[in-house]
Amino acid sequence: MENHKALSQLTSKMGKLLRDRFGKGPESIYVSANEVCVSMHFRQFVSVVEKIMLQQNKDEAVRDMRQLVMDLLVPEFKHLISDTLGLQLQHIYYDWNLDNHSGIMIGLVDSSLFDRYQESYRGKNYIHRQVEKISAEAEKMPDGMHSFWTNARTLVIVRSGILIKLEKELLRAGYEPALRVAKRALEKSLLLTEVDMTQAMDRTPDGLYLDWKFDQDQSIIVYTFPTE
Repeated sequence: MENHKALSQLTSKMGKLLRDRFGKGPESIYVSANEVCVSMHFRQFVSVVEKIMLQQNKDEAVRDMRQLVMDLLVPEFKHLISDTLGLQLQHIYYDWNLDNHSGIMIGLVDSSLFDRYQESYRGKNYIHRQVEKISAEAEKMPDGMHSFWTNARTLVIVRSGILIKLEKELLRAGYEPALRVAKRALEKSLLLTEVDMTQAMDRTPDGLYLDWKFDQDQSIIVYTFPTE
C-alpha cells in the first residue's frame, strides 16, 4: 500500500500537527504503511525546553511530558491516518531515542489480521527465538508474536500475552509509570546484548524502540536501519 501521494500528504499534515502541539516539529518524518501497520520515524524532534531538560538529565520528565501530549493527540492521529490512508487504526504506539532526538510511532490495525499477513525475511526464525527467550527472562513467553517490515528500514515485532501476575497487580495498584520505566530499561538492555541483528540480517540497526499497551497486554519492538 505505497500510495506515495497519500503518504506525502500524511507526512505534511503530521509535521504541522506536531509543530502546533509541541511548538517544534521533527526536521524529517519518514512514513510508510502496509495492510496492518503505519510507521512514522521522526528525526531531530526536540524543543528548546526539552533540550534544557535533557541537559539536566531529566530524561524521564521529557518522556512523561511527551506521553501526556501524545496520548491527547491519539484521536487526531487516528482521524488523520483514516482520512489520508483509509486505515482504521486500533492502537498507536510510540517511543523516543532522546540521545539522538529521534522517535517512532506505530499504528496497528485489528491484530486479528496478523495471521493473514505473514512475511518471511532473513533471520526471522533467529529473531523470534531470541525475542521469545528475552521475553521469558523479563516476564514470560509471549502467547503470540508477529513481525513484519513496514519499509526497508523499519522492522516491527508485535508481542501479545507477556505480562505476569505481579505486573498486572502493579498496574491495578497504579504503578504503570514505574513499571514502564523499569521494563524499558530491562528489555532494551536484553535486546541490545542478546539479539545479534548484524549476524541475523547482515545489517546493523541504528535504532531500537519499545512501547506497551498494558490494558491489552500487547507490546511492540521496533528496529530501524540505515538506508542501504
